[in-house]
Amino acid sequence: MALKIVGHRGVAGLYPENTLVSVQAAIEMGLDWIEVDVQPTKDRQLVVCHDHTIDRCSNGFGRVDQYTLEELEQFDFGAWFSPQFNHQPILTLKQLLSLIAPLEIGLNIEVKIDTDRYAETVAELKSLLEHFQLAKQRILISSFDHPTLRAVHQAQLGYPIAVLSEKLCKKDWQLLEEVNAIACNLNVNKTNKQQVALLQEAGYQVWCFTVNNPNQIKHLTNLDAIFSDYPQRFI
Repeated sequence: MALKIVGHRGVAGLYPENTLVSVQAAIEMGLDWIEVDVQPTKDRQLVVCHDHTIDRCSNGFGRVDQYTLEELEQFDFGAWFSPQFNHQPILTLKQLLSLIAPLEIGLNIEVKIDTDRYAETVAELKSLLEHFQLAKQRILISSFDHPTLRAVHQAQLGYPIAVLSEKLCKKDWQLLEEVNAIACNLNVNKTNKQQVALLQEAGYQVWCFTVNNPNQIKHLTNLDAIFSDYPQRFI
């Protein structure tokens, strides 16, 4: 099977990450998959943003979950990257799903929760996925946070799960089985060919992040997918 190339946060090397313009670039590039980060606002809306604060990637400051969606929409999430991307509003998961629904591109949704808001966040995720009804093979839900993945599994969203990990450990193996995951997403710099083979023999796909140089995977010829800020380098 051909190696899947996943646009990391859209095409984060060339566009402001996790914005509409970055996602559209991935679509226009003809990628089969994109990855985004999703977390809740103060009013329980799911927005596409990596950090738990908006300090790094906008002209605002403070935590995402301390703002309502309407308040977040007042900030610019593009100008920090380059003046040519001024006035990029925050992207919501609802907008993103609406955009990709008529297409064939797959979406890896990384759920980011660092509070105890598991139930309400997963309930909103479930509601959106039920509304858009994308094919099962087009969505992959992942997280580094084990309680988050347990909440996703218990909510029975009907979409496959991937366990995210910086370095494969015993707890990851246990969680893969516990949440009936289909994949393990690992740091390319802390993964070896033997680990990949063991996971695949156990029935799991292995996706590695973040691969921006083809030399990074010379020793990992058996991967199922890679995440890249510069996916054009692998097409």
